[in-house]
Amino acid sequence: MKYFPYLRGKQFELIALRDMCSFYEQKDIISPIIEPIKQVNSTLLKTIDCLVQNTVNFNIILNPKCGEVSSENYDRLILDVINKLDGYDNYQPTFIINEQVNLKRIISIIKDRGLENISLVITAQPRNESDFKALLDSTSIRYAILYDDSSIRRLSRNIRPLGTELVILADRFNLKEKNADYVNPSDEFFSDDHLFFEKEGYSGYGDYITIGNNYNEGGFLPYAVAIHLTYLDGPENIFRIHHFVSDSNDDNSDVPGKVAEALSKLVPFIDERKMNTDACRQLRQIYHDESYPGLGSIKKLSILNHLQLVYNLFSAK
Repeated sequence: MKYFPYLRGKQFELIALRDMCSFYEQKDIISPIIEPIKQVNSTLLKTIDCLVQNTVNFNIILNPKCGEVSSENYDRLILDVINKLDGYDNYQPTFIINEQVNLKRIISIIKDRGLENISLVITAQPRNESDFKALLDSTSIRYAILYDDSSIRRLSRNIRPLGTELVILADRFNLKEKNADYVNPSDEFFSDDHLFFEKEGYSGYGDYITIGNNYNEGGFLPYAVAIHLTYLDGPENIFRIHHFVSDSNDDNSDVPGKVAEALSKLVPFIDERKMNTDACRQLRQIYHDESYPGLGSIKKLSILNHLQLVYNLFSAK
């Protein structure tokens, strides 16, 4: 059983992975997918160091489709990552496959760099079927991570005979236009993929955690603050998500006050359910200290909470 959380290389998403190492003792449960949005920088390097030091398996995308690297030649990213990970074999060089990607170039990179043990994140049907077959034949592919779409799932017919492990990837976060919109409904179903992926022939499942697949640079002050927290519910341990939204949402002033308003709803909720992940303990402390660590840190704790919930669930089996 393995979980593949998809994170883009934003600062606090990477820090969440570093914080995950504090409780990550069973190394075969979580295999993060990292899509760098910038060329290799200190935050990414520190995260890679932490994952390596804790012998965590991970997938790092070498042809990103979001952020500044996507519009540049990504040869520098490939070289920096390969050099950094020289001597560490518990990771997968990973490529996004969609209808725009140049499959011949991907094959060339794999051959020129001597890459093995590849992961493919297939987000759309490749345009050229023969080039895709050539890619499958060109190297050893450990994981084929298929976006949850019927046209993409059909590709498993060509991939499964290769002995490649199949992973299903889905966006389970119900994105709203504005943070204030999360008030209704404030609580909703999130996912039960962990209950069914094995029955459907997959070795693992992945999602975009409490972020969603939609990418934006961010950087603006919100009118409303929304804290998204997943939790396990019922005898089958279904994942649900609760949105804790601030009240004073008429303008973008006093963001620390808005965070305090959201936390004043969150803390009684997690206390009632006796939620005690590392993230929940930190959220309680922030609330009781009346401190403000910044919106990035709050987002990090939302991510970290979900990672630990999945880890605790799988490690108990």
